[in-house]
Amino acid sequence: GLANQLPAEETPAITLPAATLPSASGGMMDLHKAAGSNGVVLILLSIDCPISNGYAPALRELAQDFQKQGINFLAVNPNAGQSLKQMEAHRREYQLQFPCLKDPGGEVAAKLHAQVCPEAFVFDSQGGLQYRGRIDDRFVRRGGAAMEVHSHDLKNALSQLVHGENIQPAKTVAIGCPLDLPAEKPVENAAQGSVVYTRDIAKILQERCQECHRPGGIGPFALQSYQDARRWADDIQDFTSRGAMPPWKAAAGKAEFANDRRLSKQELELIDKWVAAGCPQGDPADLPPPRKFPSGWRQGKPDLVIEAPAAYELAADGPDEYRCFVIPTDGAGDRYVKAIEVLPGNAKVVHHVLMFIDTSGAAERLDAADPRPGYATSGGYPGFPPSGGLGGWAPGNTYNPLPAGMAKILPAQAKIVMQVHYHKSGKPETDQTKIGLYFAKEPVERPVYNLLVLPVKALRGGLKIPPGDANFELRTALVLPTELLALGVTPHMHLLGKDMSVTATLPGGQIQPLITVNDWDFNWQESYRFREPITLPKGTRIDLVAHFDNSAANPYNPSRPPQMVKWGEQTRDEMCIAFVEIAPAAKAKSKADLREPTAQERIAFVLESRRLAGEPVDLSTLPLFDGAKQGLQRLLPTAPPIFAPPQ
Repeated sequence: GLANQLPAEETPAITLPAATLPSASGGMMDLHKAAGSNGVVLILLSIDCPISNGYAPALRELAQDFQKQGINFLAVNPNAGQSLKQMEAHRREYQLQFPCLKDPGGEVAAKLHAQVCPEAFVFDSQGGLQYRGRIDDRFVRRGGAAMEVHSHDLKNALSQLVHGENIQPAKTVAIGCPLDLPAEKPVENAAQGSVVYTRDIAKILQERCQECHRPGGIGPFALQSYQDARRWADDIQDFTSRGAMPPWKAAAGKAEFANDRRLSKQELELIDKWVAAGCPQGDPADLPPPRKFPSGWRQGKPDLVIEAPAAYELAADGPDEYRCFVIPTDGAGDRYVKAIEVLPGNAKVVHHVLMFIDTSGAAERLDAADPRPGYATSGGYPGFPPSGGLGGWAPGNTYNPLPAGMAKILPAQAKIVMQVHYHKSGKPETDQTKIGLYFAKEPVERPVYNLLVLPVKALRGGLKIPPGDANFELRTALVLPTELLALGVTPHMHLLGKDMSVTATLPGGQIQPLITVNDWDFNWQESYRFREPITLPKGTRIDLVAHFDNSAANPYNPSRPPQMVKWGEQTRDEMCIAFVEIAPAAKAKSKADLREPTAQERIAFVLESRRLAGEPVDLSTLPLFDGAKQGLQRLLPTAPPIFAPPQ
């Protein structure tokens, strides 16, 4: 469970336990004697819980402030398998300046009726419990953090205690990792035919989970042994049954995707049966061979390796960062990218990566204006309209080359903008992520581009999400003036995003789903590649329907109270875009047909598609083209629509 679920009438009064515990720094410490003149805070911590580690900077600051006011801090670690030596190394690494004590057998944790870490217990000078629960409201749920902290619960409780005030609230829900208390003897002799770890569950974890959940991976804990799996069994069942893990936001029953990471119905049933049976271990002889993870490029040596110009230094604490690094390619001519691979420099903090192409110089100007390496922007958008994209990477992604005869154009002298989503680890980190580009070896017959489906009128004040609206709807549509092949789709919204659905209605009336995301999560920006290209004939109507939650009940809402939200690039603003990866249906007849579309051609395509959809667009609503409007109006009538069949 995520918190103490005992009803109040069944919870015995908790007082500061009478216990003397070993310290990671040496010696023994009596909890009562270690208390300050005004009280003591016991913080249940773990050396391998990312939420616990993420709070290290905040706890350092709180301890420093309140120890001066007579309240001492003590970390208590009840987790099995975490030795005093490991705890001391962890204390030094995360610069914890207060004692870290081992709770052998979890006896203190049991007296506190604790279930997760981190959880704070505040005792007054008489040893009476005055507050228990979370440190602040940073985490909405395990695996879901808000961008900002609005309620500093532990700090407020300590301030009230120091001033002799009644602490309100006295209890909050702590969100964290389950305590790894000494387990009962493994269930080894399961009934014949029952699901066991060694024969049934280990291979699921190998194939579906260990890509991230292993030492050095981005997953918050390892799932490489029976002990690992048993400790996290309830969470494994919970997260997989509701589709939260493996992370995959596209709804089932719609389009089919080549990079689908969802567990099969059979795999989900095996996990359910295993947990229901008490997590039996099975015969160790039935274990599959350990999975080996390559340390280098999985697709072989890339044709071109690029990386951020300099290592990026990430602070220990604070909200996630979306950092864009501008990387020159120095190509003498156009090149054709068949596949990409991302090699995170620091898998501990690299959450996902998106890659954009810039031929306008806009990214360089943004980079020059920021004194640190790269520049900051909101998730999923590079801060300018990209001329193309190379795709993205998230942990667990498989690498799927584009279909035969197709490639993405990397124009001569173009800049690649690599957006890295970083999450903080609780201590300073550095990263210098690399990208491997694999160029097409066979003749390229079709270029691959991104078609932006977005509400154009919203760009210039047309989007106004009122405060308190929990289900604000936004719709847009375009009609294709030429036949295209759809290869994939990348939805994009910000923190108020709730759901998005993109469908294609073919000229005959048949509806082809492209993607539906029912529970949008800003933290999981994903590119979805169709299993097979989808033909979209001329006259196909693409509809986008999205909903936003600007109510106070939305835990990701960055404003308290909610405010009017308009279109913009900052995280507090909103966007609504579906990047549809497309290629022309007709094959190119010459290399000239594979060139990058000009800005005029792109605009002409947008205007024509909107006209066909019954939503004509006034150029004055396009903020990107102010100042060049008259020139564009002269050019547009003669500019060929992009992706038109070669003549």
